[in-house]
Amino acid sequence: MNIARNFLATAARRPSATFLVGPDDAPHSYADVLSRARRFASLLAGRGVAPGDRVVLTFPNSVDYVCAYLGTHLLGATVALVDYRSLPAHLDFVRRDLAARLWISPAERPDYAGVPGHLVFPPDLDSYSELPEERLCPSGDAPALVMYTSGTTGTPKGVELSHDNLQHTVHSIARWAEIGSDERELTTLSLTHLFGLAHLHVHWTLGGTVIIEESLRDVNRVLERMVRWKATSFPGTPAGMAILLDRFPGAFRQAAASLRYIIVNSAPMDPAITARLLSLLPSVRCYMYYGLTEASRSTFIHYNAHPDRLATVGRATPGTEIRVGSAERPLVDEPGEILIRGPHVTRGYWGLDPAPFFDDGWLRTGDLGVLSPDGFLTWVGRVKEQINVDGLKISPGEVEEALRQHPDVADCAVVGAPDPLTGQTVVGFVVLRSDAQQRREADLRRFCKPRLELYKIPRRIRFVSEIPRTDTGKVKRLALLELESS
Repeated sequence: MNIARNFLATAARRPSATFLVGPDDAPHSYADVLSRARRFASLLAGRGVAPGDRVVLTFPNSVDYVCAYLGTHLLGATVALVDYRSLPAHLDFVRRDLAARLWISPAERPDYAGVPGHLVFPPDLDSYSELPEERLCPSGDAPALVMYTSGTTGTPKGVELSHDNLQHTVHSIARWAEIGSDERELTTLSLTHLFGLAHLHVHWTLGGTVIIEESLRDVNRVLERMVRWKATSFPGTPAGMAILLDRFPGAFRQAAASLRYIIVNSAPMDPAITARLLSLLPSVRCYMYYGLTEASRSTFIHYNAHPDRLATVGRATPGTEIRVGSAERPLVDEPGEILIRGPHVTRGYWGLDPAPFFDDGWLRTGDLGVLSPDGFLTWVGRVKEQINVDGLKISPGEVEEALRQHPDVADCAVVGAPDPLTGQTVVGFVVLRSDAQQRREADLRRFCKPRLELYKIPRRIRFVSEIPRTDTGKVKRLALLELESS
């Protein structure tokens, strides 16, 4: 069932309830957002967009973006989302790969002038008529979303997600996170990424309110809005939580007085950060989940209920099956590739044969993990990120964990750099704490000696001001390799 039908049902049930609060603090009811979305759907239809056509949206967080996103689904078109900060070449690749009918942004973008098929979100949207009810949410088997991988290790792939995939995820999140119909979620997450977007789906299905913030850049402003709107939910990334705990613990604790729960995702969170979060906000339910764009929300952990499992990403979400190893030879208490099966899993990638990405119906994630006998999954790293030193396999995460134990290390990342003798060698990049004395490479290597096998200790350590990461907190290892070779 089209995910937009959930919104239609909620708007019929609670038309005057507030659905969105924009960055300008203006509230927008379900009825208002529906009206604007129907007008946007009518605009698309007038431009020749038909059900099943592809439309690319590239917006920062805004009410206009949500209306455009909902309106595209109301028309029955497939949505492709491109981060507003992406380079023109990436947007053009997505547009061409999908043979998209239009790409839409909130304003003219001079740097993107060479990308054809552009439509600016109209400031006079209210002058358009609403798409008639009988044309809303037509049936069809076109994907609901096509979301492209970051492409840091090759050509981006378009992950196809069906409306059924999205529906399963909505009901799964609502169940395991115990989300109610009266939630007020303050989000700083990008709504063109699946983490923030899935929460939007949840709240428009249940009837909650979403308070939109563009980012976590202005923490004081975010915390002030958390208080003003009495937010009950605050999803975030491990990096965002670390900023709040390191620099704003007192203000965060006071602002979080109304919070019921926090959900963290995008990368595993350091158990020490998790413990600090639980200590700072003991009455707030804190969750972490693991998943990919291809299989969102595949495991979850309620940290408060499992304080002895903070290093894991929990157990399978409702309806999901997790396996480590291979379809024929599952492993327990041994590292192997994480495999996932369930109704939330993608059917494949746009224009590509799905066979290489599945193992007898199980999605091959490319992630390494260890599954305990009682079903708790520990994420270890990426299969492709494994470092191969003369046949010896090393997970960057294991080396990074050892480096992080040093009191002067604020952040770090590890890559495998080319080596003429051993194929690869371990190279560490370290950010020192601001109050730390300058360390020598030898000091940190000496610190690693009792914690790592000899071949895992970085041969070289470079001190940097920051670790390059994606918007969701994942290390840009290709950028580090380029830095190493420069």
